[in-house]
Amino acid sequence: MEAASPRTLRAAAYFRVSTQDQAGEDRFGLAAQHEAVENYTRDHGLILTRAYSDDGISGATLDRPGLQALLEESTGGAFDVVIVAKLDRVARDLMAQLFIEKELLRSDIELLSVAEPFRGQEPTSVLFRQIMGAFAQFEKSLIAARLKGGRMQKAKRGGYAGGATPLGYQSERGSKRLFVDEDKVLTVRRVFELRDDHPGWSLTQIAGALNSEGYTAAQGKAFHKMQVKRVLDRRGVYEGAYEYAGVTADGQQVALLSVDEPGC
Repeated sequence: MEAASPRTLRAAAYFRVSTQDQAGEDRFGLAAQHEAVENYTRDHGLILTRAYSDDGISGATLDRPGLQALLEESTGGAFDVVIVAKLDRVARDLMAQLFIEKELLRSDIELLSVAEPFRGQEPTSVLFRQIMGAFAQFEKSLIAARLKGGRMQKAKRGGYAGGATPLGYQSERGSKRLFVDEDKVLTVRRVFELRDDHPGWSLTQIAGALNSEGYTAAQGKAFHKMQVKRVLDRRGVYEGAYEYAGVTADGQQVALLSVDEPGC
């Protein structure tokens, strides 16, 4: 009696890039990850049945749509293994990586890495995967520290150091300052006028007045109380200062509350 042929394993692929730029031609970009995974499945006789992707999302968080979909569908028997181009695509935090691997193992699904071929639950393989995860976390911390140092230097010079762009301004990648968004200058001024003219009003009342007068927040959305609060909390920025991570300096941006014409 002939032995039964081994079943071909079904594979799901997971791809991630941490910034939109990496979705282009970066060596960790999606195209490179796709090629690596496709070559791996072909060389190992696997069938790639599903693919999940998170574009422009940090590996430090588990709150990723693609990852959550993968974990949810892993319980339904749709695939037998998960393949990634590199373990840090799954997570750049060791504890997050171990959590994901543990969740997959609950459904007898093995996590495979093209770049780190340490398979199975044999102690040496587990140790190597944990070491790679630790190095990924260490690298993430180094990058974060370098970025923070550069941003702090920008902030001390009054330049734009990153973060959410205040309403009334625009930011350009690589630029060291904020630019006036002429379409929103009057909106910003009106927020402060309503606060000064009606000191007893709640944030909700101010938002209602702005909406009734036809003013809109970012991307043309209606105002609500938190958007009003964000504008009011940045009075210093609108008056010409720049504040970032506890640093306050004379800002390089135009002070919207002290100029007569937008962009002057």
